[in-house]
Amino acid sequence: MNRIAYFYKVRPNKLDEYIKAHKEIWPEQVELLKKSGVKKMVIFNRGNDLFLYSEIDDVKRYHKIRSASEVDKRWSDYMNTLLVKPFDSKEPHAFAELKEIWELEED
Repeated sequence: MNRIAYFYKVRPNKLDEYIKAHKEIWPEQVELLKKSGVKKMVIFNRGNDLFLYSEIDDVKRYHKIRSASEVDKRWSDYMNTLLVKPFDSKEPHAFAELKEIWELEED
């Protein structure tokens, strides 16, 4: 199982719309995520800062399936209207990938 985490920001005054979009996420987008190997995906927020954590079977397969999907393209286009892009000068897109440095897991 692979874990991916991203830090990103929602545009000022767009947080409510972002939350609503995820409460009403398109069923076809959920199916695509499952098909692409997502076992768990969670989003947290504090103010306009967002943190996404996901557990994925195969990251290459995940990106390949999503990049070939019209549903994902439409979802991403919509999300890009809500997110700050670019994240910063080091990240050309809205998502800043986080490096895992420590884990505690109970047996």
